[in-house]
Amino acid sequence: MRRKMRKAAFAAPFLFGPVMARAQSGNDFSAPRNAVVDASGARSVRVEAGAGILRVEGKAGITQVQIKGMAWASSREILNDIKLVVERRGSEIFIKTDLPESNFIWGRGDWSAALDLTVEVPQGLDASVYDGSGATEIRNVGTLEATDGSGDLQVDGAKSVRITDGSGSLVIKNISGDVKVRDGSGDIEARNVAGSFTVESDGSGGIFASDIKGSVVVEHDGSGEINASRVGRDLVVESKGSGEVTYNGVTGRVDVPERRRSRSRNNY
Repeated sequence: MRRKMRKAAFAAPFLFGPVMARAQSGNDFSAPRNAVVDASGARSVRVEAGAGILRVEGKAGITQVQIKGMAWASSREILNDIKLVVERRGSEIFIKTDLPESNFIWGRGDWSAALDLTVEVPQGLDASVYDGSGATEIRNVGTLEATDGSGDLQVDGAKSVRITDGSGSLVIKNISGDVKVRDGSGDIEARNVAGSFTVESDGSGGIFASDIKGSVVVEHDGSGEINASRVGRDLVVESKGSGEVTYNGVTGRVDVPERRRSRSRNNY
């Protein structure tokens, strides 16, 4: 039940939309920030986003990168300073949200700025995504490299994935190659991965892996449970702090610190 609740909480911003989320946060001023750029000959897209909800999605049959944004601010002056930068840099399409620096005055909680973005790219285009804060969703891209500061992150469909994540839950699924993760805090869930799933480091939070055709490798885990199910090759946990390791359906070898090992056939 806990894992189902976590997924539902992540989906909420996209289900109800940015308007609902921003209306509740007290941002009274808004305006669209849109752009279109020709993607002919492009090999990759790079997105650098600050505060706001971010969605990057590969779409079959399109030859342009289409950016639909909504800027939100606590004043008209701040809103006017929120910019969307879109450039074609050779074979790379560069997208950046340019937000004004905070001019917060103690005793006045009236300063806020954000830019929500939906970026549609040709399906399978390689992507580099750097997000400061807010929920992020990435779908149907090629090779993905993502760095996320805070907020939930979901990846659904990519050739291979490398993620550095600060805080917030992380869901990765339907990947045709390898997945590598470095995570600060928050649960990590990986499922339906054709390659191997490697957690290079994890501070706190559970690690859940299922239907991994390669190996599951956890190089260093601080705290939280590890649960692996239906693993095509090996399960290796090199360094483990607190929390149990449970597993079933591991085809290859199991190398887990003995004090943390707990085999179960009824976890999934």
